[in-house]
Amino acid sequence: MKQTIFQRSFLPFTCCLFLFIANGSDMQAQKRVSVNPIVSPSIKNVGWRDYNTTIETPFYLEDSGVNKLTANLREKELISVLPSSYCVISKFQKRSNSSMMTFNLEAKLQKGNSLMFDAATNVYVIIEEKKNCALPSGRLSLAQGRVVKGRISIPFTGSLSGRSQATLCVEIGSDIHKFELTGKTDSKVQELAVLPYNPVWTEKPKQEIPQDDKKQEKIVAVAVKKAEDVTKDIKTELKEDLSKTIADLRAKDELSENTQVDVNAEVMPEVKKDGTVEYNMKVRYDVQVVSDFVKKLNISHTTEDWPAGKYRLKDSQAALQTAGIIKSTVESKLEEYITPGTEVTVKIIGGTDGTKFKNSVPYDGAFGNINEAECFVNGAFAYVTVTPETGISSNEQLAYLRTLDIKKFMENHIGQFRVANTHYEHFAEIAENVGAQYRRVAVEITVHNAFNKKYPEIAAYKENVYERNSEVDKNIPVTSVSSNAVAVIIGNTEYQVATGKQGTTKVGPVKYAVNDASTMRDYLTRTLGVNQKNIIFKTNADKKDFDDIFGTDDKEGEIAELVKRTGAKEVYFFYSGHGYPFMGEPYLLGIRSNPKNCKEQATSLQSIYRTLGALPVEKVNVITDACFSGQEISMEASATEFARRPKPDKLAKFVILSAASEEQYANWYKDKKHGLFSYVLFKAMQDKERSDLNGDGVLTFDELYKYLADNQEYGVPYLAKELEGEQVRQNPVIQVSVRAKDCLLYTSPSPRDA
Repeated sequence: MKQTIFQRSFLPFTCCLFLFIANGSDMQAQKRVSVNPIVSPSIKNVGWRDYNTTIETPFYLEDSGVNKLTANLREKELISVLPSSYCVISKFQKRSNSSMMTFNLEAKLQKGNSLMFDAATNVYVIIEEKKNCALPSGRLSLAQGRVVKGRISIPFTGSLSGRSQATLCVEIGSDIHKFELTGKTDSKVQELAVLPYNPVWTEKPKQEIPQDDKKQEKIVAVAVKKAEDVTKDIKTELKEDLSKTIADLRAKDELSENTQVDVNAEVMPEVKKDGTVEYNMKVRYDVQVVSDFVKKLNISHTTEDWPAGKYRLKDSQAALQTAGIIKSTVESKLEEYITPGTEVTVKIIGGTDGTKFKNSVPYDGAFGNINEAECFVNGAFAYVTVTPETGISSNEQLAYLRTLDIKKFMENHIGQFRVANTHYEHFAEIAENVGAQYRRVAVEITVHNAFNKKYPEIAAYKENVYERNSEVDKNIPVTSVSSNAVAVIIGNTEYQVATGKQGTTKVGPVKYAVNDASTMRDYLTRTLGVNQKNIIFKTNADKKDFDDIFGTDDKEGEIAELVKRTGAKEVYFFYSGHGYPFMGEPYLLGIRSNPKNCKEQATSLQSIYRTLGALPVEKVNVITDACFSGQEISMEASATEFARRPKPDKLAKFVILSAASEEQYANWYKDKKHGLFSYVLFKAMQDKERSDLNGDGVLTFDELYKYLADNQEYGVPYLAKELEGEQVRQNPVIQVSVRAKDCLLYTSPSPRDA
């Protein structure tokens, strides 16, 4: 019998539909372990389990000394395990005003010879010694290791309420599974079952962290919480000290009300190159002169902000005083965390306004000849060159020079930075607007593994987020079909603390995005037949990488060149990482992108659609495992908007699969070390018998989406609730026109299947 999703098909009320599953594994077993018979010829193990828990306690029905528990069967699963078989009852319903008792049944023969199964014969309820049989399902052959699933209907007029005895029976060979029912209820909606807790399930072990590691995880979580509490205290102390210092400076007429200085501290997880996760302390100072024009400042010094074209620290009273504040607070508050040899990253952000240079301004050579110095300009990696001969002719040069004098101050005056292993990074932020208010400076100090000494348990547990050991990473189906397609695959895990003139934003890692990208490449090459040479593969991409791949207004991108060179007729684009809503539009974040400055530092998804739509190809397939609600990114001010879903100009050319709707979070599947959406996507391509609904040997996009969106057993919505709680919603979205029935892959076995 052809396997399908049983909730998608319903027979009329007068009959019962069963579904036959060809192998003994199911998606439920991937999230929770499956039933194993407890080999005992005389003891009947019966119990129930919450949908949202894996706590398991054995119970023996004949043990009269055990108190029975009342379970609402809309929220519970009933379980019976006998020597040769097991069965599970769920979604039980018997309304007082209904003439039908209904429930879902899962039955499996664990050992013994094949037998015939028919609901009319094998399923019944005994009420006051009267046998009420289920409606027929048709005779099915139940072989060892095979599962039967379906919706059962048993005609029964009236309520169970007040009945002295009601027993639901399921016969599987010589095993008779019995469930004691009661009509006790607090509403007219749902009958209840009086049953003990569920028995132990052990047959198919879950790929889970060993118990010792789980204990360690809990210990680490407690330690991280302590570290966060300590950091909050430090933040409070820093703000109090800053407030006093600023008040003193203003009293001395050394700083005006026009200058705003803020400091923040937080614990920031970071994924290292080897896949391990470290917990860092990040302290950031932001300085901004908020006056419209420097000439309006009425203080004794010549200027509070940098005058146009100036870059030395002495030229900006605001920057100079802030440098002194940083020195003071580092020496007083961070001394115990910055010890000799400690790894410290100091990011210095210099901001300029958008004034265009008509002529170069002098450079005094204070920092020597600067030749191709590394600098991030508006979030993109770049090189800066400045010499006394050429002078300063661009805002990025000017911003870079401002960061250099701040670095020089710190090297000369902050002793902790000299004894630590300190690395300096320079950022230039160029505003579009003109005015002194855009000449800003920020300093961000990251103390790596700051808490290892104080909380050594944090360093003791080493998770490698780049390990790929899930079943979807192995035994990948292989096709003999060669595809005339090219692809772009991007997976971003190692997000850095975001910087920028718009302020600070905490951007955490997307732990398993690189895994998603790597496994997608495997499926594209092995299962979909795309030549590996025709795949642009990039992990931990920055804004410049996006620009290089998709092009800019004045430069053609790598994907356009690849299509021209190969003559490809189809394009795949897969992305796993952070998305973010900015001005109502969805953006993909590079690992250094500041979400508060998406227009300059991130890449518009709509612009990618325009690029892909303009390619001379017949088909474009876009798959994004990201959310655009802003929920993934912890910000000082929570995101209040979510992005409108963009639509390509020529949708008929596109198939677009997204991990979640606009207002939802894209969850992870920690045990599988993948994004949840990506995991189910790979499972669909691996699980041919379930995903190919009509059994024609072709997996269409329509079938793929139905698999992804299934609410019952193995889809993203179901797994999201199981993993994260009943209140969590994640619903994949498909945007497609006439291409819904297009072939994604051929599922028929090939000689190369492995």
